[in-house]
Amino acid sequence: MRTKIFYILSAFILFSCGANRNLKDRANVVEESSKRVIKNHYKNTFDQETLSADLKINFKKGGSSKSISMSLKLQKDETILLNGSFFGFSILKALITPDRVSYYIKPTKTYYDGDFSSLSKLLGTDVNYEMVQNLLLGDAIVKLNATDYDSTLDQQAHLLTPKQPNELAKIFFWVHPLNYKIEKQEVISNEKNGFLTINYEDFQNINGTSIPGAISIQAKNDKNNASIHLDYKSIELNKKLSFPYKIPSGYKRIEK
Repeated sequence: MRTKIFYILSAFILFSCGANRNLKDRANVVEESSKRVIKNHYKNTFDQETLSADLKINFKKGGSSKSISMSLKLQKDETILLNGSFFGFSILKALITPDRVSYYIKPTKTYYDGDFSSLSKLLGTDVNYEMVQNLLLGDAIVKLNATDYDSTLDQQAHLLTPKQPNELAKIFFWVHPLNYKIEKQEVISNEKNGFLTINYEDFQNINGTSIPGAISIQAKNDKNNASIHLDYKSIELNKKLSFPYKIPSGYKRIEK
């Protein structure tokens, strides 16, 4: 996996998810095998039909800072719909399905409508719907196999470290010892002095399901230094959702 995949997902969607930082109730955590940690992680991945939430996003780059409100609707393994607004005015809308990425931006009257190939070409590796969905839900966005990782304790969490070095990047996962959701994932690039750190906070237990509450993303390379903080509000599960989406007429297409 290239480091850029995390950058583009963060910038493209402007969001993600969380994990519990309450250290006092996990002070006696003991080391577990990578097999057990990964098995428990997949036992606790999101298994509901739908999720809807309101998001508050703050984006900082250089000396500038911007905030945006966004609504999220998600039908597991099928559809993600995002609607962004600024001071109550809708400014963008995006629809993501397993074979389609589409969005339009009102202020510029532009739109993109196609598959994941443009993102994959930019990244130099395949990007798919599952990666985007898992990023939003606090689950590992790359497949975890016990034979590929060592497990140790770090910061009262289970740290999964790759056994074999990768010529492009090193990817680490901190797994919460109680809900086994991803608490932190970090990518250190072997090129351009780049790194990306994603910290997940405040998982909520809703009807037995651990749901992200907040995420902080920090990305840096030789040219850019940016951070994103996102808060989830008004989370609802298994509500019947509709996904209205239509690109307005007169908008100019963004080419690949």
